[in-house]
Amino acid sequence: MITLDNVRKVFNQGRPNEQVAVRDASLAVEDGKVTVLKGPSGSGKTTLLSVIGCMARPTAGRIWLGDREITSLPERFLTGIRRQTFGFIFQQFNLIRGISAIENVMLPAYPNGEKYGLLRERAGGLLELFNLSAKSAAKVQFLSGGEAQRVAIARALINNPPVIVADEPTAHLDTKLSQEFMEIMDRLHREGRTIIIASHDPVVYASPLVDRTVEMRDGEIIS
Repeated sequence: MITLDNVRKVFNQGRPNEQVAVRDASLAVEDGKVTVLKGPSGSGKTTLLSVIGCMARPTAGRIWLGDREITSLPERFLTGIRRQTFGFIFQQFNLIRGISAIENVMLPAYPNGEKYGLLRERAGGLLELFNLSAKSAAKVQFLSGGEAQRVAIARALINNPPVIVADEPTAHLDTKLSQEFMEIMDRLHREGRTIIIASHDPVVYASPLVDRTVEMRDGEIIS
């Protein structure tokens, strides 16, 4: 589904503080599989994940989504691809404080122009799926860590994306909650979704759910 050919990502290129975050990475992410990018902090896995999810452009190399090369597409087209293809789960969850759980879930779908009532009904259904109906109206800053993560997962699913992209999703969770996260990923995988996770947590990369582990170090894919 997603193919990277000699992708390189450089920050502050040509400046004294230039940093090569990803070095000539080639990777094929298979449709319907669970892929984990594994490596220590600073290994480049988060940057590579951002490139895969079209949140960052590569400095060099080429990217295909299916049989369509998307490397040089204008941002207005990439925005549509991100919205239709990827559901993002961030390390810090990135929920909007001051608004309710259900409003957070609805946010990524607002640009689609769907009727508010239908959108709210769908968001409520996702919260119910994750046993959060009782927290629907709660401001997100008052949720527990596990509840906040489930809201973040529901938000990632609001546009029914075929690909879930998760960056260090268990970094702030204890072992029990991390295992619960992987159980949710298992459910989504059985629905046919492609899942790509960047993580150095053994609960994630050693899970029997994982089809492929890609190990990174110093910006390079080493195995």
